[in-house]
Amino acid sequence: MSSKLQLTTLAVLVSAALPAQAALYKVVEVTNTGGVTGAEYYGTAIQPSVAGVNCFDSGALPTIPATCEDYKLAGETRNRPEGFSYREEVPFAMDNSFTYIEDDYDGFEDYCFYQLGYATCEYWASDRWSSWYNETYSSNTPNSLAFIEGSAEKPSGAINTVINSLDPNNKPVGNFSTSSKRNEAFSAVTNSTLTSKAQSRAWASDGTYTVGSTSSKSGIGDNRYDYSSAPAIWSDLDFVSIPIAGGHEVDGDYFAQGSMRDFYIDSSNGKTYGVGYNNYSDQHMNATIFIGKSATPTSSTSWDSKLIYNAQVDISGDNIHSNSVATNINKNLVVVGQAKRSGGYPKNGAAANRLFVVANANTPNAHFLNSSDGSIFFDGAGGEMGGINNFNEIVGRIDSENHREYDGKQRRQRAFIYPYGTSAQGSVESRKAIFNGKAWLLDDLTNDGKVSGITDNNNQYRIYDASDINDAGVISATAVKCEGGYDSTSHNAYCGDGNGIEKVVAVKLVPIAGSTASAIEPRSYDSTATERKGAGLGFGALTILGLFGFMRKRIK
Repeated sequence: MSSKLQLTTLAVLVSAALPAQAALYKVVEVTNTGGVTGAEYYGTAIQPSVAGVNCFDSGALPTIPATCEDYKLAGETRNRPEGFSYREEVPFAMDNSFTYIEDDYDGFEDYCFYQLGYATCEYWASDRWSSWYNETYSSNTPNSLAFIEGSAEKPSGAINTVINSLDPNNKPVGNFSTSSKRNEAFSAVTNSTLTSKAQSRAWASDGTYTVGSTSSKSGIGDNRYDYSSAPAIWSDLDFVSIPIAGGHEVDGDYFAQGSMRDFYIDSSNGKTYGVGYNNYSDQHMNATIFIGKSATPTSSTSWDSKLIYNAQVDISGDNIHSNSVATNINKNLVVVGQAKRSGGYPKNGAAANRLFVVANANTPNAHFLNSSDGSIFFDGAGGEMGGINNFNEIVGRIDSENHREYDGKQRRQRAFIYPYGTSAQGSVESRKAIFNGKAWLLDDLTNDGKVSGITDNNNQYRIYDASDINDAGVISATAVKCEGGYDSTSHNAYCGDGNGIEKVVAVKLVPIAGSTASAIEPRSYDSTATERKGAGLGFGALTILGLFGFMRKRIK
């Protein structure tokens, strides 16, 4: 018997001898996609919850939906990676001169080499370039098909569709591509101005107002990429395009860009708060808080764009970041976002996408998550912000390894939850206590101590990304699945002794009623390094599990 098999067998026996753990969450895989099919499935948003419902409370059940498992998840498929994001206003969320994308394959490799620094850029670029080639020069076969549990979501004429959020009526908010437009916004709130624009995107909606961006062609030359974007908020009757914060729409080879990603209307103070990014005099895309001086934003409302300090691109004359964006805001005016470290200024071995929190939108200063916020964070960690609910519970994904990425391999990432703040900032201590008042990898909170034996056990899943959380505590997520269960409950367990098939699936994490912090049993790490052979891995699973390659010298 191999030492690897001995270790796995021992882990199973030890786990069986331990008392069963209740865990905090049940993992519910979403397979009812309304007929939408694809190689991989990703969870992108969760249905907003009914006021006053707490799914951790065993004595309080919602009336609509009937159970906490019934909160619907929105998701998308992928058959191949995106060339570049179907969501972003510009390629790689920073190429507002469009130089990378104009150079086809070489541009993809250059972006990876200079802005990410991986030693595997040939693989990274080839994977994405082939998808971009299909979209731009070839058949443009659909890749991103959207769904809300039980129904497909495909606007008329759509090729690729993404859902960024769900409104309070469970209607999708997002954008789609057609044969003539790469992005067109869609939500239950419609406005004729959107169709007149070269491109548009919708990010969030309260059912009355929707926020996003619209793009206009520059009129310079015939290049299909030359366009500028502006943050926007609209209702069925009014459309508001928020001005560029400084500079010009076109400055040499650079085109001004802006976007509003989320908003909160503060009726008591007569203000509308939006978050996203705007373009300032340096033509960079900087995380911004938009403050409208009315609780009913119309074309006559005046707006201020407040730069979020510490997250801006230019710091003391150096482009420390390549871009930054505020992604979400809640009723406590807590703002979350991310700032991509520039490839020319890596930190702790990585040009990472770092996550930040702004404690109050009225004082826009970014605090980057680090070890002071919990042991799962470290200085220079990269990730993706998912969202924040009104209990200040933040979800997303974060590096679960801290080796050097620059001239090395990509770090593995896992989903997390962080109960942020104090009662003065709107946090509820009873909810924080469920998490023992600290941040966790969500894999630790789904560990029920069961290795296998039932078809729906939590140990079949390792949670890669958490994209959204509602006030009831239900989370939309994406997981890697090993059918029947991994060989042990450890973080780095094998699937079928390293030969099993893993796939990427959309899941929702549903709080287990009555659970407390005493139910948490952190997963261990097997002492032998995990070496998955990739028997059944698709492109997404390979990305999730990390990329490997030879070192090479960087020359600029």
